[in-house]
Amino acid sequence: MNKLLATSALVAAGLVASAGVASAQAPAPIQVVVGGYMIQYFGMGSNNDGVNYASGNGRTAAGVVSSMNKTSQQSDTEIWVGGRSTLSNGIVVGFDVQFEGNSNNYQGGTLAGDVIDESYAFIDGAFGRALLGSENDAAYIMNYGAPAPGATSQWGANEFGSAWVHQPANVVFNSTTAPIQAGDSQRLTYFTPRFSGFQLGVSYTPNATEDFNGYVDTRAARANGWSPSVNYVNTIAGIRVAASAGMAYYPELDGAAANTANGNSVRDYSAGLQLGMGAFTVGGGYRVIDAPLSTADGTVYSVGAGYQAGPIALTLSYLQSNANGTVGQTGDDVVKQTILGAAYTMGPGVDLIGAIINQSYKDETGLAVNQNSGSAGIVGLRLFF
Repeated sequence: MNKLLATSALVAAGLVASAGVASAQAPAPIQVVVGGYMIQYFGMGSNNDGVNYASGNGRTAAGVVSSMNKTSQQSDTEIWVGGRSTLSNGIVVGFDVQFEGNSNNYQGGTLAGDVIDESYAFIDGAFGRALLGSENDAAYIMNYGAPAPGATSQWGANEFGSAWVHQPANVVFNSTTAPIQAGDSQRLTYFTPRFSGFQLGVSYTPNATEDFNGYVDTRAARANGWSPSVNYVNTIAGIRVAASAGMAYYPELDGAAANTANGNSVRDYSAGLQLGMGAFTVGGGYRVIDAPLSTADGTVYSVGAGYQAGPIALTLSYLQSNANGTVGQTGDDVVKQTILGAAYTMGPGVDLIGAIINQSYKDETGLAVNQNSGSAGIVGLRLFF
């Protein structure tokens, strides 16, 4: 740590000393590279009519849909801009900015969605990696769970099918990985080097907000969250092993009553395991959201199996979410999701993908206006660049 601080001080001193040097002698800036992905898909899905559906998916607000169309063409695109520079002492400093190509939320002609997905700087060295900026927490980044088709996948056990079989507004749906607070909040994260297969990580989130410069009111929003995590990656007797365990902790709001959700701290635990041999992989994830008196309080698990040989990848996964839902109402919100996914690599950066989804949503009231179930079939093209 002292060596790192000393090195940083020397670099800063060098920058100050060179301020008066002619621009022709100034060091070259970091070279920017561009990458990303685009997914275009077409599908058909069935949904119940007369249900009070959540906002999104073409709706600017929650509301009852009398007769939902059964066909849809959907898109998911991100443009990544980044770069890195290697200092004379071997330390690498760089940045990553990810732009959303499809925010999926126009309201009255105004873009209301998130335009910047992630935006952070990083420092790599023998000491590990440090991140500073808008990025997911350590428990999310280091998580393993049910396998999904292809190296980077759409439609695995943690990829919600709710874009095709829609979520009612009154039903809470948790995944095995999604953070309990704003996913890409402004935070500091540190990862150790990997030792004998093990790696540790920890994130500190001063304010649970994204793309926000300032301070939250600690009587109105959660703050000062911590997220430690560990994972293990190795091959033992020919078996590929990937395991993870992590948590996120956020204290209660200042001054909030103990008999309210805001008056209780939140502890979000997650664990996952994958085992693979040859072309086959099996895995699963489990999550406990300990958030007393909140709608999200509950558990979720996923299991799945995958096969990948050459350009072909197939997976079958199941996820079930049980959440408190309406506070004070007996019972839980229950979501069940089964996905059969496939990917075929047609060439460098070009995948043909597809999925069959079956999904059901039940809330504890039992009212038809809060229930939905259906199936969907999707085909698509996934491009990496």
